[in-house]
Amino acid sequence: MKVRRALPADAAALAALERQQPRAAGWGKNGFVAELAQPCAWIGCAEQQGEIVGFLALRCAAGCAEILNVAVAPHHTRQGIGRALLQQALAALRAQAAEQVSLEVAQDNVPAQALYAQAGLKPLGRRKDFYGPGCDGLIMGMNL
Repeated sequence: MKVRRALPADAAALAALERQQPRAAGWGKNGFVAELAQPCAWIGCAEQQGEIVGFLALRCAAGCAEILNVAVAPHHTRQGIGRALLQQALAALRAQAAEQVSLEVAQDNVPAQALYAQAGLKPLGRRKDFYGPGCDGLIMGMNL
């Protein structure tokens, strides 16, 4: 597996992968094209045998980063792809001298919370019913 920075030519593949994961943000191809054009955006993608099998998108401005959209292909979960993407993203942020990173994850997405906690992110707060009635968004973050 190779993790690399996504290119505008990857937008259709990123959108196709995103459609496979209902918890992803739902940007679609045009959303990825727009995000890739943002100077404050970074999208990393994991590739296996020429296929994009995961991505992580973030924005960083004024030393503060937010992870916005993450997905791993259903047939590639539990293979360390999310961990590799997160490690690459944190390394990219540190190289930019970012000071902190945060994200939001559904309270019932325990595997994702565990991944983020292993990387050092801690719970900071909640957004009540953010993912629908009875499913809060857990805000996690850390200083870099």
